[in-house]
Amino acid sequence: MSIESELKSRIEKARARYGDFASTHEALGVALEEWEELKDAVRANAPSSVYEECLDLAAVLIRLAESLDNEAVRLRSVK
Repeated sequence: MSIESELKSRIEKARARYGDFASTHEALGVALEEWEELKDAVRANAPSSVYEECLDLAAVLIRLAESLDNEAVRLRSVK
């Protein structure tokens, strides 16, 4: 499976399970959790886990970028 198709699959699964982000702040929290998991995988010298965590983080960031098209998310994310 290509990286692009793996990303698409992860994004679709996350949307189906969790729905859209409520705000950019929520998305940042999820991204930071994924970042911590990536750091742990790198420190453990676990290439297969690094690969998985890279895709998980990328999927969250793509979902965040896409969520900015949603007016409700934008309104909840500004001062």
